[in-house]
Amino acid sequence: MFGLVFQLATTDVNNTTPYVRSHILRDHIIHPSLPSLPLLLTSTDIRTPKVTQITSDPSHRVEAHFWIKATNEQFRVFGRVAIYPSPDLKEKRIEGVGEVYDAFRSQGWDWEDERRKQFDSVGAHMRASWCRPVPGSPMDSYSDAEKWPVKVAKPGEEGYDAKNYEEARGNFALLLIDPIEVDYVELGVMPNRRTKFVKQESDDERWKEVILVP
Repeated sequence: MFGLVFQLATTDVNNTTPYVRSHILRDHIIHPSLPSLPLLLTSTDIRTPKVTQITSDPSHRVEAHFWIKATNEQFRVFGRVAIYPSPDLKEKRIEGVGEVYDAFRSQGWDWEDERRKQFDSVGAHMRASWCRPVPGSPMDSYSDAEKWPVKVAKPGEEGYDAKNYEEARGNFALLLIDPIEVDYVELGVMPNRRTKFVKQESDDERWKEVILVP
């Protein structure tokens, strides 16, 4: 499912306005001792309004929507967000809280190493998207975009430019979702099925399953 496009919804608590945009699922981060509690990993430009919207909510909660066309399955994942930007932007960092993050911290997990690894794993065209003016800021003309880098090569690749690479990496941040509830709808079966999974604190039962009307 890595590379899957999904929709991420946030709310600005200052004016209760909802916002949604498409994201790419880049990875699952799973601690070996907690295999049933994966973190969903995507990325963002730390300058985007969504970061402000998430930080405006003390609970740092979002909802992610996945639609699997091949099987007619829908997943709505409600969860808590952590954001790991460049160390130079500590004021925008949202630290992960809870059992999973505690387990990673106890082993000395370094989110900066993961951020750099994820940045280098994307293509040069994608890296260039973090080497532009602030997303959502006004432009005089579409032709302004012709001045922006088309590719940002990483060290060792042809066309490597240290300035562009460092600028793009500086704007790149990890965004992780720790699922709290999953609303799962199966439209590929008749009759249709809908099930909600709610995270539990108990070690014996990690997820409570509730059958719902589709």
